[in-house]
Amino acid sequence: MITILEIWGVCLFALFIFCLALCRAAKQPIPGLRHPHPAILVMDDNAGVLGMVRMGLENEGYTVHTASSPQEGIQLFREQSHSISLVLLDFSMPEMTGDRVFERLWKIDPEVPVLLMTGFREDIEAARELRNNVQGYLLKPFPLCDLIGRVRELVSHA
Repeated sequence: MITILEIWGVCLFALFIFCLALCRAAKQPIPGLRHPHPAILVMDDNAGVLGMVRMGLENEGYTVHTASSPQEGIQLFREQSHSISLVLLDFSMPEMTGDRVFERLWKIDPEVPVLLMTGFREDIEAARELRNNVQGYLLKPFPLCDLIGRVRELVSHA
């Protein structure tokens, strides 16, 4: 006689196998991209945003580097720019504004796409001069699915 525990055990085992298959698929290179295993640098002073973005993008198979300060992000980009396919940049950080961070990143690699994240509509207006070099904006709080969609679009064109 089959018990409920045995059914749950079979379901959990099937879920485990499914998760393993997803992990394997995420590690396969994506053809036609600037980098076969896209890496994304996320710069934001808000730990909650960093955690949410990291979790969402890693679940999609991306390698995610995070930086909670402009200096840390610039240094990380300097060291890893050869493998970074996209930068997600918070426009309003305490130590340095997004436009200044963008200028420093651009000097290291002018080809890398940058997607600005901000919680203030005023920041979008302030960043108008970067419009030709920035690939777009996300207004916080944003749904994770919007972020993932934008990242897929930008990374596939990088």
